[in-house]
Amino acid sequence: MFNRPTGVSSPGVNGPEMDNGLEKAICDLHTWTSTLREDSVCLDKDVGEVVKDMSQQWKNSKQHNILPVMDFIIWSILQQDGIKGSIAKHWNRNEELLKNRVWKWITKTTDKVRLDPSTAHPYLEISDDMTAMKMYQIVEDEWNPWDNFERDRQKFDGWPCVLGNEGFVSGKHYWEVNVQGKEEWRLGAVSESAPRNGFQNLNVTTGYWTLKLELGQLIAMTFPVTKLDRCAPRVLGMFLDMEEGQMSFYDVDHRFHIYSFNVNFKRNKNVFPVFGTVETKREMRILG
Repeated sequence: MFNRPTGVSSPGVNGPEMDNGLEKAICDLHTWTSTLREDSVCLDKDVGEVVKDMSQQWKNSKQHNILPVMDFIIWSILQQDGIKGSIAKHWNRNEELLKNRVWKWITKTTDKVRLDPSTAHPYLEISDDMTAMKMYQIVEDEWNPWDNFERDRQKFDGWPCVLGNEGFVSGKHYWEVNVQGKEEWRLGAVSESAPRNGFQNLNVTTGYWTLKLELGQLIAMTFPVTKLDRCAPRVLGMFLDMEEGQMSFYDVDHRFHIYSFNVNFKRNKNVFPVFGTVETKREMRILG
């Protein structure tokens, strides 16, 4: 058997050390798997044992952020020349089971998130059941959404956004939003103390941890922004882990991890789901 590459944590490891080293781990894995191919030290039987071992560890893992690393390991191993069909068959038999187990662990924390109209930008039309939103179609000289709008720090008056009706101070939380057919949206979480007035930058520097779809490009609102080489999902799943300090995004249909923010939530008294759009024709709807 071969040794785990330096810097790669076991799936059972918890805490910020693994979170902060995730990018380095992926880089190390690239080097590691390249060495395996060049040196031919990993025989068919050995790889099969490794896949079996990783399968078991993945089943037992409670670290959802290990998903992209595990995907990469398996993909890299199966790309090696000389790997016969027996190993591929072994992985194919277990892949759906593993994904189902991990996905079940993530989604068991599903919350009944609803929109809070008292925080909504005046351009946003909120459904009666507080689950859907879109921008009003404004007809000049007939109706002005700013009429009777009272500005305060609780309401968005720059970017068209709205908060969820409940904030989180601890625990794990999951919610899904149907964004099928939409061309522009912003989704994620925000600190209660983050600015809502004016056109300030809504990114990690101001307490926003969101993904944004703009002109067909999926963007993580880091600073500077991170453009993602991913297609926009039909349904976006969001997983917030206050203790582990993670805000993660998933393509629900494909059960695929898109992006994760690592955050010290201890600095934030309360964290809320946040929703934004500028589209007038297609509504964005919370599922569940």
